[in-house]
Amino acid sequence: MLYPWKPSQNLTTIAVLALLAAPVSTQAQGSREQLLNRIEGLEQRVIELETSTVLSDPETMVKKIEVFIDDNGMEHKTQVAGSKRITTYQRERVFRRQTINEKIEEALDDAANRNVQLGVDAAIIIQNAQKTRGPDVKKADKNFYQLASTDLYFTAGLAQYTVFFADIVGLSGTPPDSEVNGLTLANGYAARLVQQNDLSLRESWLMTELWDQKLSLVVGRVDLTNYFDSNAAANDETSQFLSDALVNNPALGLSENGAGMAVVYDPKTAFNFKLGYQQSTSTATNLSDSLFLLLEAGYKMNPFQMGEGNYRFWYREDNTGNGTSAFGISLDQKIKAGITLFVRYGTAENANSSDRDKYYSTGLQLNAGLGFNPEDTFGIGYAYSKLATNEKENLLEAYYNLAMTEKLRLTFHLTQLEEQRADLTKDGFFVSGMRLQASY
Repeated sequence: MLYPWKPSQNLTTIAVLALLAAPVSTQAQGSREQLLNRIEGLEQRVIELETSTVLSDPETMVKKIEVFIDDNGMEHKTQVAGSKRITTYQRERVFRRQTINEKIEEALDDAANRNVQLGVDAAIIIQNAQKTRGPDVKKADKNFYQLASTDLYFTAGLAQYTVFFADIVGLSGTPPDSEVNGLTLANGYAARLVQQNDLSLRESWLMTELWDQKLSLVVGRVDLTNYFDSNAAANDETSQFLSDALVNNPALGLSENGAGMAVVYDPKTAFNFKLGYQQSTSTATNLSDSLFLLLEAGYKMNPFQMGEGNYRFWYREDNTGNGTSAFGISLDQKIKAGITLFVRYGTAENANSSDRDKYYSTGLQLNAGLGFNPEDTFGIGYAYSKLATNEKENLLEAYYNLAMTEKLRLTFHLTQLEEQRADLTKDGFFVSGMRLQASY
């Protein structure tokens, strides 16, 4: 039976179909816009990639591969019957895409390795001495002293693992040592320098590293205190203690730098060994009659999980004149984060007595963020010296190193000195001072 056509029903059907098609059309339009946006983003990334990368020169790359060799010696990429798997190496000439920044960094590094670089370390030290004990109250009493020091460092890379280094130092001023006349220097900047108010070549040497950088050879004009009797908490007059008795062990007996060599064997394990020699005096006519020889063995450990500790034992001989020998220890041990304990001991033969000279020192360095700035450091140290000729020295020093900027530091020092002379008279001095240090 045929039903008569009704316009109202047809219009209703068309409306329903239109409503169903509308979401599909809207969804298709949204997907199309997302696709166009994604294509546009990919095009932008391709443009950035093309503008920020360069095709490098062809490079030879070596990679490890596995191949299979049959009984006839033929090489196959996959396993075949009767073949054996072996590992070999294959060279390939490839082009590697690098960013422009990488190429610039490589060029700058290459230029830096080929050029001579200059570093400057300048310091001004102002000190005041107050005499607290002794018969001569006028000498070194209420006097001010100022010393200016500038080091120019030159470094140049000559070949792989081979470096040239030179240090030219200019020293001008008057430290308190000429009036205090102590057993050790109250200002360590003048240590191992023959002349003041003049330019001097402190060091000039060539260093090369061998055996996967486990063995270092340094030849030229050397300062052996840079390699022997090291100490993490008391070894640098430019940033730590100013008194020389807390910078190096007096038993070393090095009065000046000289031509020589240092050999350092450090396999990057717990042990390291050092050997060095130098001319002991610049007035000597040959090395055979003025040979200063040093040996040292070092051990690194972490006792009771407190922190890293370095323990060193050294021995030296000096054949100048009748010849003397000495030995000593130097250790620095972290006892907790930011706190380091240091101890030194040394004893040396005395050319004027059958007894031996004796020295020891100890103290603490603190850099646990307890100061005004997180990078500030401060320390306190005590040093005792006793010669076989009855001369003695007791020294107590405290310092605070204030980090003003990355390259500028200001350090305040307080030092108490007690000197016993050969005639058994005693002098006492209180030396205060500050050190302004700039390094760049």
